[in-house]
Amino acid sequence: MKIISALKAERLISQIADEQDASSPAARKAFDKLKQMGAAAIPKVLQTLGSVDKQKSVEYVEVLTHVLSDKSMIEVAQGLADADPRTVKRTAWALTSSKRYNPNRLMDLLSKDGYSKSAILEVLTAHKQRLNIHQLLGQVYHLQPSEKTAVFKLVEDTVDEQMVPALLSRMDGKDPVVKMHLINVLAQFDQPEIGRALQEALSDNNKLVRMAALQGLARMKQHPNLEAVVALLLDPDVDVMNKAVEVVIAINDPKTVKYLLPALKDENEFSRRAAVEILNEVGNANSVKYLLQAVQDEDWWVRARASDALARIGGPRVVDAVLELVRDQDEEIRRAAIEILNTCRDPRAVDHLIACTKDADWWVSERAADALADMGDPKAVPALLEMLQGNEKSLPVVLTALGKLGDHKILDKVLPFVKSPKKQIRISAMTAAAQLSDERNAETVRAYIQQSANVQDETVNREAVKALQALDTRFATTASRLTIATDPNERTQAAPLPSAAPAPSESQTAKTLLVENTSIEEIIHEPNSEASRVDINALKSGELIEGRYKFIEKIGKGAFGTVLLVEDTVVDDQLILKFLNPNVASDEEMMQRFVHELRYSRKITHKNVIRIYDFLYMGGGYAISMEYFPSHTLGAEIVNNKPLAIRTAIQYACDIATGMAVAHQQGIIHRDLKPANILINDEGLLKIVDFGVAAAQAGGDTQLTKTGYVIGSPKYMAPEQILGKKVDETADIYSLGVILYEMLTGVPPYSRGDHMSVMYQHVQGKASTVTEINPKIPKVLSDIVGKAMAVDKTKRYQSMDEFRTVLEALLARARSA
Repeated sequence: MKIISALKAERLISQIADEQDASSPAARKAFDKLKQMGAAAIPKVLQTLGSVDKQKSVEYVEVLTHVLSDKSMIEVAQGLADADPRTVKRTAWALTSSKRYNPNRLMDLLSKDGYSKSAILEVLTAHKQRLNIHQLLGQVYHLQPSEKTAVFKLVEDTVDEQMVPALLSRMDGKDPVVKMHLINVLAQFDQPEIGRALQEALSDNNKLVRMAALQGLARMKQHPNLEAVVALLLDPDVDVMNKAVEVVIAINDPKTVKYLLPALKDENEFSRRAAVEILNEVGNANSVKYLLQAVQDEDWWVRARASDALARIGGPRVVDAVLELVRDQDEEIRRAAIEILNTCRDPRAVDHLIACTKDADWWVSERAADALADMGDPKAVPALLEMLQGNEKSLPVVLTALGKLGDHKILDKVLPFVKSPKKQIRISAMTAAAQLSDERNAETVRAYIQQSANVQDETVNREAVKALQALDTRFATTASRLTIATDPNERTQAAPLPSAAPAPSESQTAKTLLVENTSIEEIIHEPNSEASRVDINALKSGELIEGRYKFIEKIGKGAFGTVLLVEDTVVDDQLILKFLNPNVASDEEMMQRFVHELRYSRKITHKNVIRIYDFLYMGGGYAISMEYFPSHTLGAEIVNNKPLAIRTAIQYACDIATGMAVAHQQGIIHRDLKPANILINDEGLLKIVDFGVAAAQAGGDTQLTKTGYVIGSPKYMAPEQILGKKVDETADIYSLGVILYEMLTGVPPYSRGDHMSVMYQHVQGKASTVTEINPKIPKVLSDIVGKAMAVDKTKRYQSMDEFRTVLEALLARARSA
């Protein structure tokens, strides 16, 4: 019977093909007979559908529409699997046009190969009011992302509140694209259980889900859990972070500030910027004060990062708050506020800073003078002159400020200080006098500078030459000039100078502080003249620093200092200069850390450790010169590829262990090993940096900071270090174990809560095993990490060589497998 029907349909189609006009009587008669054949005509019609012209295709589609029913639907749908796209398109047209079948039966085809999913979805969209959405959602997991989007567009157009429980039940699925779309649909309904589900999704591993949850919560009227949203300021994805900022600002809750602290303290500059951006919108003086108080007990570099972020990113709202806080009763708050004003240099601060010059705390008044000097407003001069009668500690800064802001009328107030017995005061006064002089009193100033120079002090000599040179540059005449005699007994008032004073030599301007033979106190108290300080922010490519180092670019800036890439024109090689920030250079405790970094680190020469060269006094400040190593941090690699491939993680751990073994042989314990202190280049070469908290093992010098301070990074710190006990090389082994744990799982073993909570967790030692977090990790490797991270240091590997040997053996077995 089927054969006869096929022959009949074929004959009718042949008759239609012979007709040029599909509307001719003969063609119309043939089309009617095809309709009368019912489902028997479907196969031959589908075979013909793709090859006919547009006019005849309309009639063939009409035939299919006529014969469509629940019984014939599957047979008609075969056209959706045809290789000819015209057949697929025209079949979908027929299925779309007819309402004489149940469209839900088409959903089963979504999970079958060969069928055009886009055509099926087009048909389903045409019948969306007749669809069983639950059945449709059951098929969505078989689709490509673009097809899933089309399905959820259907769902969004048809969903109602009765479907919410079913949609929520699917939020536990593992498909991130489905979860993302479910969130977008659910966010239409402002129900508490939906809000809770979206808040849980904020911690999802997939950034698309986190982003969708944020967007969904933003659409809902109910306020989400503020702490959970603010936590995303620490998100590794910048887009998620920025969306979190938008949501928090939109919530505009005054309690926001108490949740901003982790982001403001974080090492990630983007997180700090995000926190300040929110503070700019919702903060006030109380908010800023709360944050400044909260970081008071943190390690100094955490305080510096937080203050730096507030200063550099803070907008009018933050500045207004800080202007109010410079009058706060709490001395520490005033100090923090004045540091922020010193960095942001907002013109509105001038009057407040002038008032601060009378502050009882010499630090506040000095930093106010420093800020006023940089702002360049001469109305500060009377207040600065009053400060000349105040605390002697502040005089160098005050004199420097007067040199920048004053004129020749105040020269008589400054000149007496040129003869000060204090070296730094004398240097600042000489520089200021040279700046304030006019042509009428230039010779008098020259005489003062010459008489006051101490030929037995190289630094004073050097600054005197610079001051005289500045005078000669400003007032170049044929008149006699003064020079500095080589013997103090031969000093005169009229010794002739050449027509232009010679520029200081390299040995005069960039002094290498030989830390092996120089005391820390001598290094720290090397003068820091504002007059000769290099303006790092104003450097242009190709510009020379101290006649030797050609500036290439600024690599970065942090709490410690500004990092420059330069070319040493003497040896024709690129290197790094880390210029210490003024607040670091003025803090003896901080300077001790950098002296330790150089004194110990420069002993290590190994491919896996960054080479430190010298500690320099140059350009009016301090700098550490070190090897240039184009690279990225291990922290960035973990974020972008978490977890790392097993072999990659083991190899990195071996390299770290190798470099640290060399350090340990020199008696050096790093004490701050973490992914941010591990650099890796494109060839996979790894180098360890920042021995700034290293201590000499032999000397047992474990506390470089004041009593009660613990140096290191809480997420990677050994328990005995947290407890303030003496540390040895097993502390670094513990930290490397934590780093390996994070490389293999994508997360550190302890990270929940604030720093104190994290440190407590290290002491408790109850981390999940590596295998529990990542089942792909072999148990033998998980056990190795667990041994390295033992709370009892006697149960860890006892040397980096031992640790490395175990890892290398495992790596060798993996390669041979």
